[in-house]
Amino acid sequence: RAAMQGAVALLICCSLAWCTTTSHGHSQDSEEPLPGLKRVIVLARHGNRAPNPQIEVVCPTYAREVYPKFGVSHAALSRVGMAENWENGQFLRHRYRYFLPEGPYLYDGTYAFFSEREERNIVSTAALARGMFPMGTGLEGFAEERPNLVPIATTQDGADVIMNCPRDGPCEGALKRDKKLWVQENEGRIYAQHKELFAKVSAACGASLEPGKILYKGKSKNLAWAAKAVMDAFLFAENEGLDPTIGGRLSPATVKEFCMVVEGMVSGMNYGKPHQITYWAGDFIPTMLRLARQPLPEPVNKLHVFLNHRELLYAVSHMLGIPIEFPGVAKDSLPSGSSLLMEVYDEGVRLFFWSPSQPQWKQKAHYLKHQRPMLHLFKHGTLQPVAAAGCVPGKLCPVEALAFAFVAFVRKTGTYVQICNVSLEETYFARGEASLGILEHWVKPQVLAARGVNVTPHSAAAIGLTSDDAAALGFTLEEDAESTHDVGASDSLPALLACASLSLSLATGFVGFRLGKRAGRADAEAFVPYVQLS
Repeated sequence: RAAMQGAVALLICCSLAWCTTTSHGHSQDSEEPLPGLKRVIVLARHGNRAPNPQIEVVCPTYAREVYPKFGVSHAALSRVGMAENWENGQFLRHRYRYFLPEGPYLYDGTYAFFSEREERNIVSTAALARGMFPMGTGLEGFAEERPNLVPIATTQDGADVIMNCPRDGPCEGALKRDKKLWVQENEGRIYAQHKELFAKVSAACGASLEPGKILYKGKSKNLAWAAKAVMDAFLFAENEGLDPTIGGRLSPATVKEFCMVVEGMVSGMNYGKPHQITYWAGDFIPTMLRLARQPLPEPVNKLHVFLNHRELLYAVSHMLGIPIEFPGVAKDSLPSGSSLLMEVYDEGVRLFFWSPSQPQWKQKAHYLKHQRPMLHLFKHGTLQPVAAAGCVPGKLCPVEALAFAFVAFVRKTGTYVQICNVSLEETYFARGEASLGILEHWVKPQVLAARGVNVTPHSAAAIGLTSDDAAALGFTLEEDAESTHDVGASDSLPALLACASLSLSLATGFVGFRLGKRAGRADAEAFVPYVQLS
């Protein structure tokens, strides 16, 4: 038993690994925000959580022996998860202590917290806000503890194009088709290559992980669906300070190998084609860029926090060309509770990744065993400068450069509206038609050159610049070899994206699914542009 516990303590799981390193303490404060900071935009993911309900079927041994120790319902945010998001709030309050006003939450539009509607995302947002506005800082005369109650806006069921477009918006059908196709083309081959590995995990779980033999609530499920639930269970347990080896039934090496194989399956199924990145990002990047471009809409807004599942943060990073690399974590993997920060200045923006502290496994296990407050192990996390394509980490980057990266990506895949065949009927809650992107004039060659954005013949062709435009910048356009589109976009797509269809909206407020009924509130009451579209 002691040997098994030692092995668990040393286990470092794969991919989305929760590494057993010491807590980092304070983030690097050597690089404070630059003078003239105007706004901070945060895109965060939820913290660690309990496994999904299907763990009861796909790994009943784990469900009996490990899951109850999380102490929360299936899929709910865990103790560690709450601490991770709380730490994010603590970090934001500390880093921007001279930028944000002191004292309690202000109901004047200074802050905006926006969560995807999944319960664990809302709780994660509440935990983050609690880190910024702790107990004892709220209204006097309500309760002795003086809680600081912070409003959190959220998305609308079935009408989400900002936070979760392919699972709760018009791209749901496209995601299902893409997943089904991936399973048909890849699942059997991957299972055959790793049959022995799946057999080991099946034996430990007490359930079959084999294609064609997985049933849940009377319906047949694919192997990737079941294996992801088991992988998540292992990773969540490791990060929580629990036993991912299921009482030593699996070796740490087997758990690690299984995680690597399944993470590859999940990544291929969700992001295997470039157009999948586009529909996962939905309208978030246009929303973010609108909030970052001068003159700022609603200048009173100083902090915007968006909190979601990992997929949006992953997709946004890839569309903007931001490498996903965190200390001690597998490349292209996002730690739970991590976030992307954008600092907005008159001259441009700076981007950072933030990740929570990583206490040792044995520390978390000790705190769980003795019911000690988990947040005592979390301080301020780790901050690292990153950059979009064409920019330098830690340096100011023109907003137009991010717009350029977005338009170049969408040119190759089509917009999510085209990919998902969004119809007028699906825009019931929209003002006008669904958004097709950002203002074309943001990426005109003259604007890009004036802002120091690197415009090359290839990148110019990627956004449909004309020969005359290119000549004005001193180069000759070359034929673009990448003319095929994964989603069957028409040959006229470059011209389409270079025309007025991309000019929809952001100067006067982008048009898209509106998160609320058509009547809505008066524009004068709107402090959050992505909730009340203007």
